[in-house]
Amino acid sequence: MIHHFVFDTVGFINYHYEFFNETNRLSQRVTTDIKKCLSPDYIDYKLIIPSIVFIEVFDTQLTNDEIAVRFKSEIFSMYLDCDDVEIKGLEKEVIEIYNSIDDNIIKLETHDKIILSSAIQMNGKLITNDGKITTYNNAVQVIELVF
Repeated sequence: MIHHFVFDTVGFINYHYEFFNETNRLSQRVTTDIKKCLSPDYIDYKLIIPSIVFIEVFDTQLTNDEIAVRFKSEIFSMYLDCDDVEIKGLEKEVIEIYNSIDDNIIKLETHDKIILSSAIQMNGKLITNDGKITTYNNAVQVIELVF
């Protein structure tokens, strides 16, 4: 059985808390699962990162050229080179799921809907502590949330 884990932006930043000068809020279990995803020793663990996560990081976290270069060489390249990581673009099925998300339950921001849609499509555990995503998922129970 393949274990899929999907990063949202906050989960991604928390995993790299030292680089982003943040407090680590991820549980030890989730941190261990992410490390398994990045290890060639655990072929049944896969990490999915919706491309919008990187866009958000580039747009909001990399405040100058020096930190952007460091991010690309220390972190981004690691994900590009890992066979057990999929950087997920917008696909037809993701867009169809996106369009099916009920805004009457709670209005999610566009990037959160894309991330949630990707997790639903991959039937993955979404690494998030986003309150709106949690509210939506509590109402419809579409995926497992971990943090």
